Amino acid sequence: MKHINDTIFALSTKKSKSAIAIFRFSGNKSHSVIKSISSKKIFKHKVSTLNDILEGKKRIDQTLTTFFKSPNSYTGEDMVEISCHGSVSVINKITEIILKKNIRLAEHGEFTKRALINDKLTLLEAESINDLINAETENQRKIAIGNLSGDLDKFIDNITKKTKKLLADVEAIIDFADEDLPNSLHKNIKEQYKNICDLINKAIKKSNISKKIYEGYRITIIGKPNTGKSSFINYINNKEVSIVTNIPGTTTDLVTSSLDINGDKYTFVDTAGIRKYRNIIEKIGIERTIESAQKSDLNLVFLENNEKSNYEKLNNNIFVKSKYDKKKQKFRGVYNISSVSGYGVEALLKAISKKLKKNHVKGPYFSRERHVENLKMSLSSLKLVNFKEIDIAAENIRNSLIYLNGINEKFDIENILDIIFSDFCIGK
Repeated sequence: MKHINDTIFALSTKKSKSAIAIFRFSGNKSHSVIKSISSKKIFKHKVSTLNDILEGKKRIDQTLTTFFKSPNSYTGEDMVEISCHGSVSVINKITEIILKKNIRLAEHGEFTKRALINDKLTLLEAESINDLINAETENQRKIAIGNLSGDLDKFIDNITKKTKKLLADVEAIIDFADEDLPNSLHKNIKEQYKNICDLINKAIKKSNISKKIYEGYRITIIGKPNTGKSSFINYINNKEVSIVTNIPGTTTDLVTSSLDINGDKYTFVDTAGIRKYRNIIEKIGIERTIESAQKSDLNLVFLENNEKSNYEKLNNNIFVKSKYDKKKQKFRGVYNISSVSGYGVEALLKAISKKLKKNHVKGPYFSRERHVENLKMSLSSLKLVNFKEIDIAAENIRNSLIYLNGINEKFDIENILDIIFSDFCIGK
């Protein structure tokens, strides 16, 4: 990472034709530099001011410019935000003028990283901001905004306090081993210990739910050629994703598309199906179909007649009979649909959601691998506790605390934080 005291800037919106574009600046030179290229010279804190950006005496654009004074800003430093017209030429020209002022471009997530270092955010809140920006579905948004509101911080604070209390009680037994201690102390310690283990274990289990909410559910569509697989994909996407013809076996590779259904992400995989192959290309396509079906959370099996027994080796199947608009034939235990009229499609999508989504979104959810790994290590340390060996028990509880603290601790700035912020947007 470049020097943390540098003054930085970035375009915080996309570089494309739009109504407005927003530049952000942070650092001790941000106010003086912007004043040097502005028609206005006096700006009130947190008040947007109509202001021309100048190159010498030439007006480049009319903007709304807002000054923020340290420490009352997003980063905790002096900041400026400029809302200009969203023309690519305007964006390029302002960028050119700023670079001549020896202010450097921000790195990924550097504004939020500075907010973290300056104690404007906790590490968990900073990560939640990125999750919120990247949220594609309603339930992803709910988790991210809940975590940003402090759900995760409250959980970690609560579990840390309980673990510290447990450690204090255990050390009291060690320190006052020769004295009479209340008989209830040992019983209370065991109850505290069990409660902490249960809370961490529940958080780990909930993280598996959040992982699915963020990654999405994978649904593979299989069946014989010309059973309506690709037509179904095109219908639910409201556009042509897969090629549809009367020629059997048109789809020879995996075609994926993602949809938001009831607030969750579902990735549908159209496949070559499972059939006898005629050439090496079809053989590879069928092998990939089988591999995708084995990895999927659910398989939609499109039937030609009622050949369910052909798919007994596959798990998590929902059977579908398409083309109901042509032949109104129904089989038991099969969803009958038409990708022309839409008949039965909504019922099928509801069945998919019901089969896969068994839990409601309610925070806190630890969504990142780093969080979950620390929770697992903390629980593993606690599981080593044996109250008959009280000294070793205290050491294991201390180790558990270290892992809990690591979830929200600003340690190893250069290495750990650079990894965490590497997938942030420039300008955030």
